[in-house]
Amino acid sequence: MKRILGLFVLSVLSAAAQAAPITLKGKVVGGDDGQPIAGAYVIINASEPDAAKRTSLTGTGGTFQVTSQEKSTDITISFIGYKNFHRAISPASGNTVDLGTIRMQPEAQVTEEVQVVAKAPIATVKGDTLQYNASAFKTNPDATSEDLLKKMPGVTTNDDGAVEVHGETLGKVYVDGKEFFADDPAVALKTLPADVIAGIQVFDDKSDESKFSGFDDGERIKAINIVTKSGVSTSTFGKVYGGYGTDHRYSAGAAANMFNANQRWTVLASRNNVNNQGFTLNDIASAMTGRRGGMGGGIDASQFTTNVRGGIQTTTMAGLNYQGEFEKVKINGSYFFNNVNADIWRITSQDYQTEGKRQDYDTTATRGYNYQHRLNMRLEWNPNETNRIFFMPRVTYSTNHGSSTNASRTMLNALLSNTAANRYATQLGTYDASANLWWMHRFGKAGRTLSVGGSGGGSNGWGERSQLSEYGSLADEDAALSALLTKADGLAYTTLNQIGTLDAPGFDVSGRISYSEPLSQSSRLQFSYRIAYDKTDSHKYSYNLTEELETLDAVRDLVSELGLDPDPTTSNLFARNQTRQTGTVGYNWVKGETFRLNASVGYQHSRLNDDETFPKELTSDYAFNAWLPRLRFEYNPGKMQHLRFEYRRTTSTPSVNQLQDLLDISDPLNVSQGNPGLKQSYTDRLELHYNLANPEKSNYFHVFARASFTQDYIATHRETLTEDRVIQGTTLVKGAQLSTPVNLDGYISANLFSMYGFAINPIRSNLNLGLMYMYARTPSMEDNVQYMSSSNRLGLNLSLTSNISENVDFTIAYRPGLTFTTSQQKDRQTQQMSRQFDRYVRSDLSAFLNVYLWKGLFVNMDASWRNSFGTQSSYSQHFALLNAGIGYKFLKYRQAEVRVSGYDLLNQNRAFWQTSNATYTQTTLSNVLKRYFMVSLTYKFDTRKGRSAENYGTEDRGPFGGHGGPRPGGPGPRR
Repeated sequence: MKRILGLFVLSVLSAAAQAAPITLKGKVVGGDDGQPIAGAYVIINASEPDAAKRTSLTGTGGTFQVTSQEKSTDITISFIGYKNFHRAISPASGNTVDLGTIRMQPEAQVTEEVQVVAKAPIATVKGDTLQYNASAFKTNPDATSEDLLKKMPGVTTNDDGAVEVHGETLGKVYVDGKEFFADDPAVALKTLPADVIAGIQVFDDKSDESKFSGFDDGERIKAINIVTKSGVSTSTFGKVYGGYGTDHRYSAGAAANMFNANQRWTVLASRNNVNNQGFTLNDIASAMTGRRGGMGGGIDASQFTTNVRGGIQTTTMAGLNYQGEFEKVKINGSYFFNNVNADIWRITSQDYQTEGKRQDYDTTATRGYNYQHRLNMRLEWNPNETNRIFFMPRVTYSTNHGSSTNASRTMLNALLSNTAANRYATQLGTYDASANLWWMHRFGKAGRTLSVGGSGGGSNGWGERSQLSEYGSLADEDAALSALLTKADGLAYTTLNQIGTLDAPGFDVSGRISYSEPLSQSSRLQFSYRIAYDKTDSHKYSYNLTEELETLDAVRDLVSELGLDPDPTTSNLFARNQTRQTGTVGYNWVKGETFRLNASVGYQHSRLNDDETFPKELTSDYAFNAWLPRLRFEYNPGKMQHLRFEYRRTTSTPSVNQLQDLLDISDPLNVSQGNPGLKQSYTDRLELHYNLANPEKSNYFHVFARASFTQDYIATHRETLTEDRVIQGTTLVKGAQLSTPVNLDGYISANLFSMYGFAINPIRSNLNLGLMYMYARTPSMEDNVQYMSSSNRLGLNLSLTSNISENVDFTIAYRPGLTFTTSQQKDRQTQQMSRQFDRYVRSDLSAFLNVYLWKGLFVNMDASWRNSFGTQSSYSQHFALLNAGIGYKFLKYRQAEVRVSGYDLLNQNRAFWQTSNATYTQTTLSNVLKRYFMVSLTYKFDTRKGRSAENYGTEDRGPFGGHGGPRPGGPGPRR
């Protein structure tokens, strides 16, 4: 009996020993450059079934820590461009095995083993980070990182050229864990070629304080990290190109990337007149529209700016990015310059849902140009393991000049109510300079940290404008329509001839201190206090003239010479001082890699002092108080799953422009005025994120949902004047609209975005299925009657992308969409309320093909077709766009190419878009580039070791055996 019992105990102990978990940790670096490798696959027992469940990724510093519950353990580390690392772990090694620094050896040449990477999974999940495998998305060798990113599930580009990832706008780009052109992700994505990329990590970037302390403060920005291939970190690569075509179209530029182990330089420059911006066009007046942390201190400078978005543009840009890592110091900086000259004509119609049969029509011709300089720097000093100092200065300088002419009319019940003709000239200059300084310290006790920091900055805007307007309203309701179309007795006309000046200086300072204290190994508390002060001045003068002004250059001298007095209706001297104090207590709880909870509550006190000295003396004080709770919960049910839920309350303070009791008559038929009685609004927001990946089957699923509820929403009260009205000496004509901001409850918005991507192995392609739904319930007020409108937008995104090889690159996409809006409408004659319904249906079909033919010869083509219709006749739009090109690559490695491209071969391109809000549905048509042809020459260079004709994508392989060129011509139709 004792013998049997002994054998039983021995077997139990043996089984327990075999099942004892082993923790493996280490750091993965490149054997060629010693740089950390982020995003490498760390696999336990890779040869056994369900290896995906035992797969992890290295972090941005190349580090990893995994736990094995297997009876016997071996570890495999894999990363594209490097040989696999493999090691068996002895059971006698103990419960924790530190593998130290693992140096991955680069692949010397392309082998059959490496080609297996073509079957790599589309995506993997590690915590809140989603990593796309670049080798699962084949692109032509001339593709940019943006082209590669757009092949990945859930990535699109909006109308402004900004990249959206999983329904959120991309805010920051990293390259190998280092910021790259921090102020403009569009520049970063168009600069790096796709063939240097091994993987792309999508994540919500945390604040510097969170990264240092480990305490999650909930601050997030959508970001990607581009992980480069072996050899890129010690190479120089780039291209030079130029082209000229019909109608004097041209495009020229150059880009160079010079990377070594510790420093990286990127230089780029370009100029074209084919609407290829290569950057996101920032607002010229951004320095004065609420830069200071959402405190509402901004100045509205729209009267002094000319819009340069859209139309036909000539663009010049230049940029420089630097990254340097030294023993204890990291430096990251970028400079960017852009100049846009635009010629725009635009036709806009507004069909009102809340007012009986009102329609506004507007035609505008604009010529303007914009210059902007942006300088950013980030300095990080780590004097030792317990201290870190950040210094981040930023400077922006912009100028804008332009002129425009405008004709508008309003129809009521199919009869003309009023008309206006306007001519404007504007010039504006702005600067914005700021800096952040932070010191962070870790104490001896793990989890105990202290962060102290602050920021300060100043901005100014100065401008001049001129306006000549002639507008009239219906004086006789029985007048014949034909008489109303001309300047006849049926219309009473008013002339407005004004010049204006603007000076808007301001500054802000803020400070913050936070302290975190561990409660246990898995939980911590954090206490923080922030105080911010902001001062903004607005000196806005308008002067009436009797003769039209020839130029704006001498506006201020003219005012002095003529001794003009400011117009009290449209002039204002205003100063705002605002102080905001916020105290927050937060709690952080972590359970391994499975659960994470962050909860905090803050109390915010804001005080505003508004001091108006002209045209009247008025001092107003406002006090706002708010409790600001926040909750964030993360759950990882499996290695390749991640679930996140977040609740947050925020506030929004009215802007200076919204509070000023000042008339804006830049559009005499649509006049606006501030409301000194506005209150701040409160928004409660709920968010849900879910990621699921199956690397073995190469599929991926993502869901993002958001809902927002706003109390005291700042809406617009529009009053249609039934007769001429004189306000402070200014005549507002009958039929014009007077808009005033008001607080209304009931605003709700909700978004749903989901994406499923998977590989279709028989045709070696990837299929992405996306669903998007947006809902908004928006309150508004018309003629003292409150309305509520509901907008629903449903869209599908179906795309098939090739993964055959770089030789044959194609993408086919179909994007149908439905927008329908319901709203209340009041008949102006019967005063009866009714419910109105508006519908807009759109289908977009697009295809891209790039094929290498033979001996360096390639062809490419992209085509798109749009079909739209709806309840409004203007919604009916049907057109197709076809671009095509043929080219030849030459020189030893075929680094050079000559190409002939044709843009809009069917000559059908047009710019059309439709938007809806609580009050009206707006349809816009604009001028666009039409058909042209261009001959271009491109030269690429790359010093990476082992580069050959095949590496450039140009090895002769017979028909369909090589690579092609980029898409021809210019941008496609605006979507």
